[in-house]
Amino acid sequence: MPTAARPNKRLLQGERSRDEILDAASRMMSVRGFDGTSIADIARESGLPNSSIYWHFNSKMGILAAVMERGAERFFASVPTTPPTTDDTPESYLLRTLRDSGVAFVEHPEFLRLFVLLLLSSDAPEVKEIVERVRAHGRTNLHALIQHAFSTVAPERAGAIADELADFAMAGFDGAFLALQATPSVSHERLMEQLAEAVATLGRRIVEA
Repeated sequence: MPTAARPNKRLLQGERSRDEILDAASRMMSVRGFDGTSIADIARESGLPNSSIYWHFNSKMGILAAVMERGAERFFASVPTTPPTTDDTPESYLLRTLRDSGVAFVEHPEFLRLFVLLLLSSDAPEVKEIVERVRAHGRTNLHALIQHAFSTVAPERAGAIADELADFAMAGFDGAFLALQATPSVSHERLMEQLAEAVATLGRRIVEA
């Protein structure tokens, strides 16, 4: 009977080094920004030589792309995407899903902080492309949540309602994160509850109209 292959020790060490580099880059870039962080800074923070960083990522832009890709995967994995139950109303579904989504603010602050810094400060085409890709992913997720929410009361119009309100929900999400950075005592749960109530109310008005 064949035995399971043992993990390659060198491969495991390479993956660990890669994660250590990304952890260090995420910490530093979320404070200093992309332009204010050098390969030498990341090397000092990670405790790994420059050669190891270049071997894994080729360039600082390669590091940024990997940081954002990993951060987006972790962030969006924590955002619920399950469809509503037959007992759900738009209000109850949005309240539950957006409140759970708000936990991501607490669990992934470095990723979101770096995302905001890049969004506001960088004009480099490569950076803008990375930011736009992550933002498009976020909008797609929020669009799906809103469409799910109204599929219980207006299935034929749920997609149009989501088209109308996805950008508003994105703005609310962005504002909630900035509010938490400025005033840590603010409850992310309460902010998400208010956003859910606002989106549900606006959606109901579209249905009634």
